[in-house]
Amino acid sequence: MNKITKFTLVMLVLTFATNCGQSGKIDESKANESLFVGLLAGNSAGQTSVLSSLAEIRGVWKDGFCSGGTCTGFTTTLSIAQDPTGFGIWTTGSGYFRIIESSNTSRYLIYQYLPTATFGNASKYTKILWTEPQTTECENSATKCFYYCTVLNSSFTGFSTIDEARNVVLDSTKYNTSDPKRSGCGGFGWSKALFQSNNPTSWP
Repeated sequence: MNKITKFTLVMLVLTFATNCGQSGKIDESKANESLFVGLLAGNSAGQTSVLSSLAEIRGVWKDGFCSGGTCTGFTTTLSIAQDPTGFGIWTTGSGYFRIIESSNTSRYLIYQYLPTATFGNASKYTKILWTEPQTTECENSATKCFYYCTVLNSSFTGFSTIDEARNVVLDSTKYNTSDPKRSGCGGFGWSKALFQSNNPTSWP
C-alpha cells in the first residue's frame, strides 16, 4: 500500500468517525427544532418590539393567587425581563420561559415551554392575559399591581402550535375581569402580581 493510498484511507476513517461523533448533536438539534422555530418567530419582530409590548408589566413582582374574594400567597417572585440574548423572559418559581409574542394593546403574551418540560407541555405554548396595572387595592402596600390569567386548553396543558394559542376563542362567561378575585380565569380566580422593583434591563 503506497503513501497516497494510506493517506486516503486514514482521511476516510477520520471523516466517518467525525460524522458519527456529530450524529448525536444533529439529533439534539432536531429535538430542539420546534422551540427554536418559535424563538426565531418571536425574535423576527425585533428585541425592541417585543420588550416595548411588555412595557407596562416589565419588572420584578411578587406572585399570588385570588380565590373567594381574597388574594394571598405573594411568596414567589415573578420576573418579566430580558435575557442576555435579547428575548423577553417570563419566570416564576422554577419556571423559565421565553416569550414568543406579546401585545400591550390586547394585553396578552405567548411563551413556549422548553423541549424538556414535563406533564405533556414539552415545546408547547401558553397564553397569558393580563389587566392594566393599578395603583389601588394592591396588597402588602405595593405601589402597583396587576391580575393575570393563564389560558390552557381542555386538557389543561399548553397549545400545540403558536397559532392555536394566539387564536384560541375564549368563552366570555369563563374568561372576564368582572370579579378577578373570585372568578374569570377559566372558572377560577385570577393570579395577581405585586410590584417589587423597576424593570431590569437584562436578565441577572
